[in-house]
Amino acid sequence: MFTLANTFRYELVQKRMKSEALRRTRTMLDLRKHFLHKGKHMRESPREISPKILRQRNKVHEDVLKSIAASVKGLQPKRILDVGTGYGMNLNLLARRFGKRSCIWSVDGSQGVIREVKKIMRERQYSRHVIVKQANAEHLPFKIGSFELVVSLFLLHHLSNPKRGLFEMGRVLSPGGKLIVADWKPAAGKPLMLHAPSDIPSPSFVNRRLKRLGCDTRSCIRRYWYLIEATKDGAV
Repeated sequence: MFTLANTFRYELVQKRMKSEALRRTRTMLDLRKHFLHKGKHMRESPREISPKILRQRNKVHEDVLKSIAASVKGLQPKRILDVGTGYGMNLNLLARRFGKRSCIWSVDGSQGVIREVKKIMRERQYSRHVIVKQANAEHLPFKIGSFELVVSLFLLHHLSNPKRGLFEMGRVLSPGGKLIVADWKPAAGKPLMLHAPSDIPSPSFVNRRLKRLGCDTRSCIRRYWYLIEATKDGAV
């Protein structure tokens, strides 16, 4: 039976959920103003994104994170690289999953993003387990084969040279290591997708590039996004 107390608890939970969603949206909008697109700071959109579109975009992000969580299940990497810190969502997932037993690096070209995400990591007490560093994804400052797991979430469409970015991710991936790349589908379109479809590398493009780098690939393609898992040849 749904008592008055149950009703009160339900309403309280709903309010908390709405408050958390609002806080998350504000954090994302604050971070977004620091994003770089094709090497330049992004221009603010002349129109506000509607709450409906924000909810749809958040749902896409949540679905991708669930897929990444499933993809890394069972892995025990010692060194992990998150390419394109962005909103810090992927870094948060990796820190929760691997933080106490792995060294996690996250790189982004924007100093503003790095500054804000460092604050978030400190607030969530992950700063001891992660290193957040400003770096260009097309020229990663790491040696060949440095990481057993490399993950990049919604970054490729921001790069001036996605081909070079994929090459760099493959270069720093160790033999037998796993690379996970996720991005919007070019056909997602506006208003959900805030960039031109021509900015977004297709799943087939990413697959071809990774196979040329000596990786076996597997694709997960959804209505608005895609995720590609790649395993580098050469495991001992």
